[in-house]
Amino acid sequence: MPEPYLPGPESEALDSVAVFRPPPPPRPSPYLRLALWGLFIVLAFIGFGYRLYRLQILEGPGYRALGERHRLRVIPLEAPRGLLLDRQGRPLVRNEPTFRVLVTPGDLPDDPTRREAIFRFLSRWLGMPLEGGEASAHGQGGPGVRERIEAAAREAPFRPLVLKEPVDREVAFRLMEEAPRLPGIRVEPILERRYPTGALTAHVVGFIGRIPAEQAARYQAEGYDPAIDRVGLSGLEYGLESWLRGTKGARYVEEDALGRPVRVRAEIPPQPGARITLTLDLDLQAAARAALQAKLDELNRIAGREVTRRGVAVVMRPTTGEVLAMVSLPDYDNNWFVSPDLPQAYARLVEDPFGPLLNHAVASQFPPGSSFKPIVAAAALQEGVITPRTQLFDPGEIVIPNRYFPNDPGLAQHFFCWLRSGHGWQNVVDALANSCNVFFYKVAGGYDVPGEPIFEGLGIERMVQYMRAFGLGRPTGIELPGEAAGQVPDPEWKRKVFGETWSTGDTYNLGIGQGYLLVTPLQLLNAVSAIANGGTLYRPTLVREIADAQGNPVKSFRPEIIGRLPVAPEHLAVVREGMVAAVERGTAVRAQIPGIRIAGKTGTAEFCDDLAFRMGLCAGRRLPSHAWFVAFAPADAPEVAVLVFIWNGGEGSQHAAPVARQILEAYFRR
Repeated sequence: MPEPYLPGPESEALDSVAVFRPPPPPRPSPYLRLALWGLFIVLAFIGFGYRLYRLQILEGPGYRALGERHRLRVIPLEAPRGLLLDRQGRPLVRNEPTFRVLVTPGDLPDDPTRREAIFRFLSRWLGMPLEGGEASAHGQGGPGVRERIEAAAREAPFRPLVLKEPVDREVAFRLMEEAPRLPGIRVEPILERRYPTGALTAHVVGFIGRIPAEQAARYQAEGYDPAIDRVGLSGLEYGLESWLRGTKGARYVEEDALGRPVRVRAEIPPQPGARITLTLDLDLQAAARAALQAKLDELNRIAGREVTRRGVAVVMRPTTGEVLAMVSLPDYDNNWFVSPDLPQAYARLVEDPFGPLLNHAVASQFPPGSSFKPIVAAAALQEGVITPRTQLFDPGEIVIPNRYFPNDPGLAQHFFCWLRSGHGWQNVVDALANSCNVFFYKVAGGYDVPGEPIFEGLGIERMVQYMRAFGLGRPTGIELPGEAAGQVPDPEWKRKVFGETWSTGDTYNLGIGQGYLLVTPLQLLNAVSAIANGGTLYRPTLVREIADAQGNPVKSFRPEIIGRLPVAPEHLAVVREGMVAAVERGTAVRAQIPGIRIAGKTGTAEFCDDLAFRMGLCAGRRLPSHAWFVAFAPADAPEVAVLVFIWNGGEGSQHAAPVARQILEAYFRR
């Protein structure tokens, strides 16, 4: 048995010391623990439920749409581009069916071996180099198939890349057969733009092409796909793009997991572009081009070398502004721009110093020479500087003493008439008929020489006012892109450009269409057409009617007045009389057509531009000259106005007037 405990000395000592022991903590109730676990589980289920609610109810439609997009492929359907017809309904463009190959880099196999096999297959069948710099089937180097696809994959992997267009039918069918083994490759039918009239109307019609990279953002904002779409880049293809483009459609195709089409779920048909009838007459266009080209060939043959390849011929109705023909040489075949050989052809066009890509009728500026004199005559008659009876003497030249050293004949300025013996006494009709320079020197700048009668001319301020009233110094507003504004000089302009003051000599030169004055051929023809029709300045146009694809008219042509000449009808009648006299007995007799009364004005404008300088034409004492002729007929009731310009063509009376006569003969034969 255990012994009983007996307190001894040690226990007594311990008992004598007070020891503090805290009470033990209370143990939690098992019911509280269960309640907390229950609350946690409830909150977790509430969180899961809310998440399911968001996924299925709130965000469900978005995810369903995303799933549909992954299951459905939306294939855009190209709208057939609108047509351009001449005034007789003959087609100037066609849409021919062909194919193109598209690659979606993001849909290509991830396996490098399979991707490489697809690259090699495409290279072989499309005749394209596999690697950049290799020679292709067309004998050209360039970016390879692999390089183009991988670059597109880095930029936008799921945006279709047009690998090649057009593609031959046989190649397209072979690629379609191989489609199950070529994921990411698609062949689709397209309409290729063709130009049956080619070079004959290239500058008017223009061409289409890929969207330039620097303009991609602007076109994308207007609903274009910069990677696929083609747009007008020149001529009316550009100027009428909004009418010609049409509206795209869409095909919604259901695909399986391998990207193979299963069925078409829906389709929105495309809306074709407009059917546009132009004012152009193909027969007159061909006649004008043939006459102008023959004259250029003749000038080169006579010179024994190439002295010119640049010229313009424009025909329009002076009473409406309708352009019946517009020829710019040299020209080009706009079908080249849908050809695989475009890089070579384009390089040749760009390097040609005569500028075949430019429509010189609207985009180039030249001094008009004496063809400008009818405008000066009209202004002088209206301002009372001269009357139809005013006689001014032409001794062959006039001499203007230097204002600072009037007694030093060596510093005097000499201004010559083209006829060095002079025309004698001339009124305005005679001066227009004979193209008398001295008459127009005096009319423009006046004549104040000691010992001779003082004659007060128009002066530069009034000349500028009338030039602008005739439409010079600003674009005419025709539907073609790239139209130049011309150049109307004045004292302020000269101070800014040359830092010099305007002189009487500048006004003299301006009075005969020389000096700093520049016009486009279309501007000059439009100004003279206003003289022909009695004073109305119309906006030139190439569009006669716009209809929808079914031929229902949408917009019809109406003459648009852009100005009225501030010249009385009786003064314009005097100018017309002078232009008739130029053809009947003056400088333009080579433009005569028996039985038809023609009013015209020749021009011979000295120049020395960059091209002439490079060709060595400016080396002699006498500068080369452009040949001009502008006319309208019949003179009493004008139906047609014509302008001919020949770069470095010499005398307008000898070379431009005969070309205009041939064009007018072609018109009146019709």
